[in-house]
Amino acid sequence: MDPSVKVLHLVCACLFLGNVIVSGVWALLAERTRNHAIVQFSNRMVLITDAMFTLFGAVGVVWTGHSMAAHLGGGASHPWIQWSYGLLSFSGLIWLCVLVPIQLKQRTLLKNSTTLGDDYWRLSRIWQVAGAIATVLPLPIVYFMVTKSV
Repeated sequence: MDPSVKVLHLVCACLFLGNVIVSGVWALLAERTRNHAIVQFSNRMVLITDAMFTLFGAVGVVWTGHSMAAHLGGGASHPWIQWSYGLLSFSGLIWLCVLVPIQLKQRTLLKNSTTLGDDYWRLSRIWQVAGAIATVLPLPIVYFMVTKSV
């Protein structure tokens, strides 16, 4: 196995996990201000950094991880790889089907108003819960990568 693939895998994992965690913190701190301009800026930055780092990191992790799994006999040959695929897939589905659509709805609400209304806060609560779940799901994968056990 080419060591550069492993290095790229680790870099992508850091980008993915780092941005997922930081995005949640950014949004939470911005919303605590209750300042429309700060929340709007945070929403914009989370969308941009999700496209740049979360998406790039996730694609890189899947591509390099699948490549390395092939050298170990394929994903089906090791339970820790199967669990990793499952956890990352579930996290990705939450991100694509819940988090990004909510962020886009929030962006529209923020553009069309100068206040943070009830619709925004309702979406924010859903985003926080779903985001926490999507953030926690990939964390065991780090353990699996290091120990190669389930």
